[in-house]
Amino acid sequence: MTTASNKVLPFIYVHRVCYSDTDAAGFVYHGRYLEIFERSRAEWLAQYDLSPTKLINEHNIVMPVRELTMNFYKPGRLDDILYIDQTIENRGRTQVSVKQQAQRKLPDSEEMQVIASATLHIVCVDTITLKPKAWPDWFFPNT
Repeated sequence: MTTASNKVLPFIYVHRVCYSDTDAAGFVYHGRYLEIFERSRAEWLAQYDLSPTKLINEHNIVMPVRELTMNFYKPGRLDDILYIDQTIENRGRTQVSVKQQAQRKLPDSEEMQVIASATLHIVCVDTITLKPKAWPDWFFPNT
């Protein structure tokens, strides 16, 4: 497995926490972080003129998540502005490990506070054979 340690994807997704993101206590519901992280990855693809549909139709690729680990550090709250960054931790031939963090600015400061993170193991799968296949080099232009 090739290590691409600390290579940050050139994209930060910004998400304002809305009412539907929160639970009865007024905190971001833990399951919503998965959706927010997914939107971040979709927007990262879009900056390269890629989409899941395009990957399927033009490149015969799907990208299922094989495994994920999440950590929660501080509660997110209604109206928080979350900044989601992504780091490729490891890149193998057919699998990539991506760490995503949800951060917010501390009050009256530019300092960022990590409130949740996830590490996802995403596999490149051929849509015809449904077997893992090598990631195309063009998929990772900045690593």
